[in-house]
Amino acid sequence: MKRILCSILICTAVLSGCAGSRPSGDAVPEDFSFSLTWDAYGVSSYDSTTGKLVKTTDATHPEDYVTTYRLTEDELTEIYALIMALDVELYPDTYNPNADMYTKPLMTLILAVKCGEVQKTIRAENIAYSFEADNRRGQAFLDTCQAIKNLLTATDAWQALPDYEFLYQ
Repeated sequence: MKRILCSILICTAVLSGCAGSRPSGDAVPEDFSFSLTWDAYGVSSYDSTTGKLVKTTDATHPEDYVTTYRLTEDELTEIYALIMALDVELYPDTYNPNADMYTKPLMTLILAVKCGEVQKTIRAENIAYSFEADNRRGQAFLDTCQAIKNLLTATDAWQALPDYEFLYQ
């Protein structure tokens, strides 16, 4: 019972900490930002503060795989809702959502969130390259990261970057 109460209090603190600067309605607070690193060995990334979108760091000329992309208001609202539903404060700083699995190559997911007083980074490094977990919390984390990744990789900015030089098997 204490654990449930503690979880409710933490969730309330997270949401209210971000809500302090929140305009009315479902608008995203001005101080909300996030970054996501993903893919095999964490070669892809996006930072909403700078707009830096990286397709891969594993290339002869990695600078050719970098662009700037500013999320639309709708995209940012969608990502904000996904992250708020995740309750990032409930996750440990180092996390493995599918600890009983192993794949080659390995995947890295790093989700960092800033909003109001909340600054949280969840590092899932060198985990199985799978977006499937056998537990609800792990699946929620994987689903959130995959949804953000899918949104970013569907953009024209991503599509305009060169094809991968090296592929992992």
